[in-house]
Parts: sequence; C-alpha cells; structure tokens
Amino acid sequence: MKSEYKAKLINIRSLGETCSILTFLCPEIAGEGKPGQFVNLSCPHFLKRPFGIMCTDKDAGTFCIGVRKVGKGTEEILASKEGDEFTCLGPLGNGFDFTDVKKLLLVGGGTGIFPIYFAADYAQKHGIPTVIANGYRCKCDAFLYDEFSKETSDFYVTTDAGDLGIKGNVMNCLEDLDSSLIEGATVMVVGPGIMMKKVSEWAKAKGLSCFVSLEQRMACGIGACLVCVCKIKAEEEGKEFVHKRCCKDGPVFRAEEVIW
Repeated sequence: MKSEYKAKLINIRSLGETCSILTFLCPEIAGEGKPGQFVNLSCPHFLKRPFGIMCTDKDAGTFCIGVRKVGKGTEEILASKEGDEFTCLGPLGNGFDFTDVKKLLLVGGGTGIFPIYFAADYAQKHGIPTVIANGYRCKCDAFLYDEFSKETSDFYVTTDAGDLGIKGNVMNCLEDLDSSLIEGATVMVVGPGIMMKKVSEWAKAKGLSCFVSLEQRMACGIGACLVCVCKIKAEEEGKEFVHKRCCKDGPVFRAEEVIW
C-alpha cells in the first residue's frame, strides 16, 4: 500500500482563469513517480482529488500537476497559496510501460495533456523518437504549447475553433500523418473517453500497439472503494469481461482490452 506524504505547495503557475500548474515539494513522490501515474491530493472539500503527475524533478524533490477548475474541490485547491501544506497519497496506479518502445506516438486532450507531457519528457530524455498530437478547444486553451514544442519537432496541434494548428480534433491530424512517422510506433493516449476510443480504433486499424489511461471518478485511489471500476475483456478467462479498478489495476490499460 502506498504511503501518504506531506507535500508543500511552492509554486503556482496560472494558465488562465480556470487552470494552473502546481509545484509541490515532496521528495518521496518526486523520486518514485513515473509517467502515467497519479497522486491523490488532500482537499478541504471532503475526499482527496486525483491528478495525473505532469513531471518530477528528483534533484529538487518536486513534482507538478495540472489542475483545471471543475467543481468545489478543484476550485479550493486552485485558491491555495504558496507555502500551504497538503497530504498526498502516491504515486498511485500503473503507469506507461516503455519497455521495448522504439518509437512513440503520444496523443493528448483536455487535462490529459499534463500526463502526456510527462511521457514526452521521459521519451526525450531516453532518446525515444516521438510524435505528439494534442487536441485543444482553441488557441487560448493550448496549455504547454511551448514546452511540447521543445520535446520534439514532430508536434502537431488541432483546435476545435481552428485558430491554431489543424482545424478539428486529433483524428483530423492522425489520419493525415505520414506513414513513416507512425510505422512501428507505440501509441499512448490520455484524454476524454470518446477521443481515446477513436484513437484506439485508428491504432488498431494501423496495426499499432495502443495504451490508454482511463479517467474515472476515483475516491480512495488504492482499490478499496470500487468506485472506479471499468469493464475489461476477459475471453482468456472464459468470460465476456471482468471489472478492473482504474486506480489499482490501471489507470493505463491496453486499448484492445477495454470495453468502451
């Protein structure tokens, strides 16, 4: 069972009216966190809130998360001040597996861009050729644009409004990618469910391995409460499906296993 640590908020970087990057001092999580994992952060409004880890700095003992205001809990977290202390459970869940990954295609949308950035940074530091396709609503919503641009020259952006990059969603980008960029690539996706479903179907048609990070409501974060169960195919067990806990068994799953 993962331990609970004290995490001190040391920096708040506003990305607009409803979203910020929060940096915490917590050497334990900074030293253990891997791309695709998350933390459960204490909140004045009842239960802890789960956030995908955006990056870690082992030397500084810090980790970052991206927080978007979606309710009272996240609103109160965003209203915190530098120097405030939180209790933090983590790092939690099973992250992305980079074993035998020779080439990478990362696809992000919504707040999924934050854990996608962690994966991109890991890939860059380990010399893994990477293509990134992020979908945003509009130019003003294109968080971490400059940071992603530094991770790879093959960075593509789509916007619903059409005011930055390709007009449309990430599928409009993926369908036009040169085959040389994606041949033999492993696909990793974090974002809205409908986006991950469409990307996983596209990857299957292209014969590419695909991993998705499922976003479900999580309460305990350690697999005890069963709030975040999802359906995973289980033909090998002689069943149509089994229930898996996103927080404990995931949040990363092979796309072909998921019943959407």
